Amino acid sequence: MKSRFVIRVAPSPRTRNLKGTTTFLQRLASKDLERLFALLPTFEHQKGIRLFDELAKDPATAGPILQELLAVVSNHDDPQLHTPHGVLTIHAGRELLRLTRPPGGLGLLRFLLFYNFSLPKRSLTSSQVEAAARAIPSASEGEQARAYRKFVFERMGPKATPLLARVALDHGIEAAAHLAIRTSLDDLGRLGHNLALAVGYADVASILGLPRGLVPLANLGYVQSVGLQGVPSTEIPTLAPPARGKADANALGSLLEEWEFDRVEPILQAFAFEGRSDEAYRPLLIAASAEPGFLGHTLTEVHTARLASRFLTPSENAWLSWKLVRTLTTRFGYPEFLRLGEPESRDRPSMLAALESSLRYKSPPAEETVRHALEADVPLEDILAAVVDFYGQWTVGEKEHTISYLNAVLQTAKFLGKEEALLPLAIGLSKLPF
Repeated sequence: MKSRFVIRVAPSPRTRNLKGTTTFLQRLASKDLERLFALLPTFEHQKGIRLFDELAKDPATAGPILQELLAVVSNHDDPQLHTPHGVLTIHAGRELLRLTRPPGGLGLLRFLLFYNFSLPKRSLTSSQVEAAARAIPSASEGEQARAYRKFVFERMGPKATPLLARVALDHGIEAAAHLAIRTSLDDLGRLGHNLALAVGYADVASILGLPRGLVPLANLGYVQSVGLQGVPSTEIPTLAPPARGKADANALGSLLEEWEFDRVEPILQAFAFEGRSDEAYRPLLIAASAEPGFLGHTLTEVHTARLASRFLTPSENAWLSWKLVRTLTTRFGYPEFLRLGEPESRDRPSMLAALESSLRYKSPPAEETVRHALEADVPLEDILAAVVDFYGQWTVGEKEHTISYLNAVLQTAKFLGKEEALLPLAIGLSKLPF
């Protein structure tokens, strides 16, 4: 019988030292992250920014920091504000940062961190919300929905807050998100703020998951009980599924341009029942890109409605898209003068340098530099990432609406694709920063 010998090779002192150093740095970064997270609910911005600047040297810390910002800012509470923009701004910032990758976007992330320290916040925790929610007797989803809407419309915030969390515990976060967004359809709000708040808080809850997502849901219940008090209920009829094959994007665009609205509604319904509600918003996104409204609110509202479509039923999606195409704008169709042509050059570095000049000095105009980049086949995702990465260079402007509108512009450009991205980018970048 042969003997087996196991040969063990001891690592060299240099290898042991490298591993030991790496482990030490990882532990140090972890402790710094914990210290930063402890500061986020406070107003101690100087300590927080110093810690962030150290942590940002490792791009891997950007994701955890952004996730923690979502959780902390979901407690934003300012009784003086009818429309608290904290969650909307951080949520839009997260969407923007998903268009790039670290170290790109660190300027924007740094601003979001600094912005967080300016916000007053409640001290609500997920364990507190869960305890209050579980004190409510369980019921069917329909019974809970009727009770929640009654509490909201009668401004019974202390009852609406735990009930929305109870829906999430009993039926899942998606069910709670649907209830809140459906409730906002009774009154979309001035400049679409009621819809935007519902979608923003609900999506943050979905991102955080249980149990941390209970906090944004609880705060959403409170926000809705303030913003929707006294609002009459809007009946949205449950529709029968139409015949398949009627969801024709080209026909929809043509009919809207010709104002043949009597033939538009059935197509919107077909899109909704085929699970393609987001595609139905393309003509409206184009129209709103051309006329984005005050501080970009019109485009932001359409972008928000497109995000809401994943939470709503087909009948609700059909109702919302039909309402918006009739009320938000008066002109449809893509401007022919913004169609792409043949490239003048294919020198990619010079294209991106010219785009940076547009962002920094507004000269040459963004319409020119973005057009040249798209015509030269610079990937659209590279252009979008370059805009996000540049954000930290903007030192002026009304930051909350700048971030929300910029996000609507870039997400719309991404959704429309290369051939039609020039419209939102040219108009949006010519207006920003506010």
